[in-house]
Amino acid sequence: MTIWVLLAQLIFSFSTLFLSFLSLSIFKERSNRKRVVAFFHPYTNNGGGGEWLIWCVVSAIQQENPDLDCVVYTGDDASPQSLAARALDRFNVKLLYPPRVVCLYKRKWIEEATYPRFTMVGQSFGSVYLSWEALCKFTPLFYFDSSGYAFTYPMARTFGCKVFCYTHNPTISLDMLSRVRQRSSMYNNDALIAAFGCPDSRSSITCSLVGCMGR
Repeated sequence: MTIWVLLAQLIFSFSTLFLSFLSLSIFKERSNRKRVVAFFHPYTNNGGGGEWLIWCVVSAIQQENPDLDCVVYTGDDASPQSLAARALDRFNVKLLYPPRVVCLYKRKWIEEATYPRFTMVGQSFGSVYLSWEALCKFTPLFYFDSSGYAFTYPMARTFGCKVFCYTHNPTISLDMLSRVRQRSSMYNNDALIAAFGCPDSRSSITCSLVGCMGR
């Protein structure tokens, strides 16, 4: 019994220290916020609408409010000059000057390969960890998510940021729900999860959500 009491006290002490550390870190970063727009876009080399949007918004900010700097959080090996050149070459968007870059090294926690099952759940919570890295490295006044990582918004608000977002695709789409209801096993719907049944229409929505989270 004594051992369990000591173990409980030890866990409580470590938990208290950890929470205190988190609180101090957040308080410190909140007080050091910069009047900057920071774009949370871990993949800046994949093309598509989200990346095009970033450079259009950055260009507009530079033209309309040149005193407001722009920062890009990225997990790619990119420099300010390479991103500015890519914006021009790939999307024909000319920036007045290159954006600042904050490199992220925890991007593996949002990658599909990290979570063979319950992929979307893992990626969602992994994005919180990645945003923690981003915000600890640089805390902006304006946090702009352009990749659809909604779980990062409470974290950004905790750091005192004003949150903006661009949602290109919903986290759970109708085709995902249909696939789960039909118990179709595919690359993004594991066979083990697809085996969950939906015995009646009342439970179909719940079952679909469980299946989608298990992609």
